[in-house]
Amino acid sequence: MTNDKSTEIAELKAKLDIYEKWHNEESKFSNLNSSFSAGQSPDDEIDLKELFNVIWAEKIKIVAISFVFAVVSVFYALSLPNIYKATTVLAPTSQESTGGLGGLASQYGGLAAMAGINLGSGGDNKIEHALELMKSWHYLDSFINKYNLKPTFMAVEGWNKATNELVYDDSLYNAKTSTWLTDTDGETLEPLSIDTYKEVSKFIMVSQENDTGLIKLDVSHYSPNVAYELTKLLTKELNNHFRELDKQEAEASINFLTNKINGTSNTEMRQVFYSMIEAHSKTLMMTEVNKQYLVKTLVPTMMPEEKDSPKRALILILGVILGVMSSVAVILIKFFNNIEEFQVIRSEK
Repeated sequence: MTNDKSTEIAELKAKLDIYEKWHNEESKFSNLNSSFSAGQSPDDEIDLKELFNVIWAEKIKIVAISFVFAVVSVFYALSLPNIYKATTVLAPTSQESTGGLGGLASQYGGLAAMAGINLGSGGDNKIEHALELMKSWHYLDSFINKYNLKPTFMAVEGWNKATNELVYDDSLYNAKTSTWLTDTDGETLEPLSIDTYKEVSKFIMVSQENDTGLIKLDVSHYSPNVAYELTKLLTKELNNHFRELDKQEAEASINFLTNKINGTSNTEMRQVFYSMIEAHSKTLMMTEVNKQYLVKTLVPTMMPEEKDSPKRALILILGVILGVMSSVAVILIKFFNNIEEFQVIRSEK
C-alpha cells in the first residue's frame, strides 16, 4: 500500500516537473494578476496580457508560418491567368416602346376589339425582355453555336501576349484541326450545352441602372481581343434579334389587316385597319433602316489594356492574414490545452 502511494506521488511530481520545465523554457505562463469578478478564481479566467505574452513568445513561429502561407499565395496567384474585361454602356431607343400602336389602342381599341384584334396597352417593355433573354440558356447557346465560341470559352486556358494567340488545353481540344478530343472509351470531351452555358454566364454580365435606365454590358475573357469583339457582337445580335421579331410581326400584321379590309365594308372598321397598317408600316421601315434598333451604343467599348483580374496583391494579403490567424490559433489551442493539463495535475495533487 505504501509502495503504491509512493509511486503515485512520484508520477505526480514527474508531471509537475514537465510542466515547470515547459513553463521556464517558453515563458508562457505568468501569475494571473488581473482583477477577477466576484466568485471567480484565477483558474477560470485568462487576461489579454497573458495571451499577448504567449503569442509574443511564439513570434518566430508565427512569422515562419505566415511566410510559408505568403509563398504559397504568391505561387497560386502567379498560376492564375490574366482576365481582361471590356465594357459598353447602351441606351434604349424609341423602338423599345410600341409607338403608334399605343395611340391607336386608346383611339380605336373598342372598334378593334369588335373585329377580334387586340391592339395591346402599349406598355410592353422590350428592354426588360432583352435583359432576361441575354441571361437565358437558349439565347446564349444559340449565340455560342452561331459564332462557334464553345472552344473559345471551354478549351482556352490563357492568352499569349507575345503572339496574340489563345492558349488551348491540348488535353481537351486540338486547335490545329479544330476538333474536340475523345477519352479512352471513345467518348467526346466536348462539354455539354448546359455546362457551356454555366461557364459563359460567368464571363458575360448585363445589368440596368434603375435611375437612368442605361444598360451596362461587361464581357470578360483571357484575351482582351476576344472580350472586345464579343461585346460588340452581343450588342449587334441583341438588336438583330428584336429587329427581326418586329419585322416578322409587322409583316404578318399587315397581311392580316389587308385581308380584314377586303372582308369588310364598314367604313369605320376599314379606317381602323388602314391606321393600323400605317403604324405597322412605320415599324417595318424602322427595322430596315435602323441597325441599332432596340439599344444604341452610348459609351463604345474600348480594347482592354490592363487586366481586370486576378487581384494578386489581394491574394497575397489574404494569404498572409490566413497564415497569421492559423498560427495564432494553433498556439492558443496549445496554450489552453496546457492550462487544462496543469489544472488536472493540481486537482490530482
